[in-house]
Amino acid sequence: MRLRNDNIEEYFVNMKRCTKCILPETFPGLKFDDQGVCNYCRDYEPVQVLGEKELIKTLSRYQNKGGEYDMVVPISGGRDSAFVLHQMVTKYKMRVLALTVDSGAILQEGYRNVKKMTEVLDVPHVWLKDEHQIKIAQENTKIKFQGWLNNPSIHTIVPVLNSSDKTMNLRMYQYAHNHHIPVVMGGNNVGNSTFEQEHWKTGFLGVFPNERGIYTISDRMKLSFFFGLEYLKNPSNFKFPILKEYAKGASVYFFESTLKPSDVDALGFYDYIYWDEKKIVSTITKELDWKGSKDTTTTWRIDDAAYPLINYMYYKLVGFTEHDEMYSKMVREGQLSRKNALERCMNDHTPRMHYIEKTCAELGVTLERLDVVLENYRIKLLKNLPISLKLT
Repeated sequence: MRLRNDNIEEYFVNMKRCTKCILPETFPGLKFDDQGVCNYCRDYEPVQVLGEKELIKTLSRYQNKGGEYDMVVPISGGRDSAFVLHQMVTKYKMRVLALTVDSGAILQEGYRNVKKMTEVLDVPHVWLKDEHQIKIAQENTKIKFQGWLNNPSIHTIVPVLNSSDKTMNLRMYQYAHNHHIPVVMGGNNVGNSTFEQEHWKTGFLGVFPNERGIYTISDRMKLSFFFGLEYLKNPSNFKFPILKEYAKGASVYFFESTLKPSDVDALGFYDYIYWDEKKIVSTITKELDWKGSKDTTTTWRIDDAAYPLINYMYYKLVGFTEHDEMYSKMVREGQLSRKNALERCMNDHTPRMHYIEKTCAELGVTLERLDVVLENYRIKLLKNLPISLKLT
């Protein structure tokens, strides 16, 4: 198939996808068999959880054991943390302190949901917000993004736009330690559920995590080497505040378990309870008055200011976003039909232009300039991928 770069959208809409799930041929590490089924489907193992009995047994170690609170539940205004908070309070009767780390990247939808759900549940809530740290992170991101435009790389989109949040977990653990709260209960790994682990963002480097988003030590070493090379390619990184930010992020990445206070445990709710999108969204909308965003059909990451632009850039470059991977896993788990998954994905790819343009303005770049950079870089990127497209 031969297409010009100026009608690449036609290719992205119609490109080859797995006949069982919806992963596209631009997805890293993807291989099709004679029936058009991808290796991710052929090698797939169903999601396993520890179960509710084990969760109840674990919670009993913390429930009413002294102090004002049994646990911290981090909330961002997103769907998954909202459900965890709801379950811990209403079903498991834990004495919960809700906590939000505001890194300066929470959207208005997130603020609204945080306020509403804590009011409905009558749960005490604290904000952790460091204005000085936010200002530095914003200045760093602007410098890094300007540098990225001069030396674009698909490997560094997330580190450039979303690296300053890597210390969030440690800040939460430290707060729990300071206030004698024994456990922090989040999603999987105190983050996303197993359904929301993203293999492809490092997959373009040839390094993939397991189904829970965990890398082996050797793979982490490989990633450190590869990202180190990416760092050296971009002169804009050679500034102390940016080096410090990356160094802190790397230290957390490698040593979070040792940096975490020893008297604070970390639990992932979705390690115990199976992640069910319909149940989650239905529960929080009906019982917490949780709302998504009017400018998108997805309910995932509607609270995070970085992701409208991140997803826009990935789609412009390779024709898919994080939704393609998540919905593919939901197809394999029987939560979605392939047809429904593809329809939802196409709708979710619609860019959130208001936030994208706002973020571009904050970063000191026009959307027009960004598009030109993406279009020029895309030619080089796609020529190096094993796909059917031939650019002319």
